[in-house]
Amino acid sequence: MKTPEPSGSDAAVSETTIPESGFPLAEVKDVSASPGLLRLSKMWWVTLLCLILAMGLVWTSLPDHGPEITIRFPEGHGLKPDDTVRYRGIEVGTVTEVTLDEALSAVEVSVMLNPGGGVLNREGTRFWIVRPQLSLMGISGLETAVGSKYIGVSPGDPTAPPGKHFQGLTASPPDELAENGLELILRGDGRHGLSAGSPVTWRGVDVGQVLTVNLSADARHVDVTVRIDRRYHRLVRRSSKFWITSGFDVDVGFSGVKLNAQSLSTMIRGGISLITPTEGDDAPIGSGHMFPLVQKPVTEWLEAADNVPLVGFSLPETVLVQGTRSTTVFGIPRSRVYTQVGLLTVGATGTNLLTAELPLAADEEDRTLAEFRIQLMTGESVAVRDVALDDCLSSDNGTLRIPVEVSGFPTAASAQFRVPTAPEECIAVRTAASESKPMPIIQSIDREQLSLTGLTGGWIISGDTDYSASHGAPVVATSDGKIIGILLNDKSGPVVAPLSDDNR
Repeated sequence: MKTPEPSGSDAAVSETTIPESGFPLAEVKDVSASPGLLRLSKMWWVTLLCLILAMGLVWTSLPDHGPEITIRFPEGHGLKPDDTVRYRGIEVGTVTEVTLDEALSAVEVSVMLNPGGGVLNREGTRFWIVRPQLSLMGISGLETAVGSKYIGVSPGDPTAPPGKHFQGLTASPPDELAENGLELILRGDGRHGLSAGSPVTWRGVDVGQVLTVNLSADARHVDVTVRIDRRYHRLVRRSSKFWITSGFDVDVGFSGVKLNAQSLSTMIRGGISLITPTEGDDAPIGSGHMFPLVQKPVTEWLEAADNVPLVGFSLPETVLVQGTRSTTVFGIPRSRVYTQVGLLTVGATGTNLLTAELPLAADEEDRTLAEFRIQLMTGESVAVRDVALDDCLSSDNGTLRIPVEVSGFPTAASAQFRVPTAPEECIAVRTAASESKPMPIIQSIDREQLSLTGLTGGWIISGDTDYSASHGAPVVATSDGKIIGILLNDKSGPVVAPLSDDNR
């Protein structure tokens, strides 16, 4: 016996069969796969969370990189993948592939720049392979003799459009750090041993260098392109004279043999000297001006050399600050005499001494400065004692403004000071004694030498110049002659401590 066929809402119920034996059978219903795997077990939620976490770890482990560029070099010089691209000693990219081009005439190097390296892939950027080079010009790239080669870079105009393919140089350009220099053309009758990198000197001091040496358009002359460093622009006038100083001259006469030689570097690699006579047009010039280049100077030029100042403003007169500093050597207390530079300023609160930090008096609970003396270059001096540190204005960057009661000493007014907003071209100034009157001594600090340091707002000075004699000296901006900071020699080296609104 069978039950009737289900219909309507009973369609989901299977047939029910009652056997003749009378034993009932269970009704079987067809149900869907619900509520789902995620609802059946919470372990699926843990699995999904682990999957998301693993994907996140893989994503964060992927190396960040900037744009990819291709550089074409005439020679590979042993460059290989994973070598670096460096700018000012900092890695800014990595070589990913080194291959030959289809014509087997050049080497194509694929480079992946670091994040933020988009400013280096601009048109006009120059690349070269740094490798050991030994020549009469000197030794360069010595660090690559035992280590990996790397690619040097000189950035182009940051506003230029981005590029992807670049032509590499065979050697580093001589002017990669000479930004905004004064470019001149010197026309002579021969090369006279000059080459790229040869120095241009003023009274024996390097003030520029040779960039290129080429034949003139009519092949009758040799055109030498030189660049005068930015800080020496004022030395060049329309009346300036240039001559060759390569090698040495021997003059044999009845009085004996005279040997006239410049430095060893100019004897080996050639050089050019520059002087500006008093008579003539003293108007300043711009880049692109052409001068004649002669073999020997005229005696009248040297005798009538003009006094061309490097700066067009008056420089502050400084004083010496002298005293003793307590130290300990192997546990034994010692006293050491110190000398540093200071600047007397005058303002609404009276006369103050602006200098680097000074030592405190020994065993003084009221934090009093140790006695010191302020001395002029003329020999006049005055003792300063019993000055409480709380009455001074100290800054986090190591400068100190001390109220002093002195008269008759040269002072700088508040109008001579300016608070800088960024590192800029400047000079450190101190005063030296002379027979007639005190004379200013300057040390130029190029903008390219300055970089921000951990010192509060300080600018660390790179290079091998010794600034130890200028500790505490005022730093003057070459743009307007304003005092913008104090030069300090701390444990990390020479640093410019810029003025702030609190210590100006």
